[in-house]
Amino acid sequence: MKKYLAVAAVGLLATTGAQAAGVTEEDLANDAATTGDVLTNGMGRHQQRYSPLKIINKDNVKNVVPAWAFSFGGEKQRGQESQPLIHDGIM
Repeated sequence: MKKYLAVAAVGLLATTGAQAAGVTEEDLANDAATTGDVLTNGMGRHQQRYSPLKIINKDNVKNVVPAWAFSFGGEKQRGQESQPLIHDGIM
């Protein structure tokens, strides 16, 4: 059983490292310029949270509604929040 757990742990570490290698320092520096990827909270190191996309604008932003939500239940509804990160189409 210990051997199985050791092999599983090594495999997990190997695949985790391979996935993390996809984003480079240059990708992070140019995050605001790549509208297809959101690699950092705030779309870049300057934390401007500005997107040049034109799909949502001042005329139709009132129609934006949440697509889904999850409640943590007994957490006194403190408003757990996060921003999805997207790289190469994977969230």
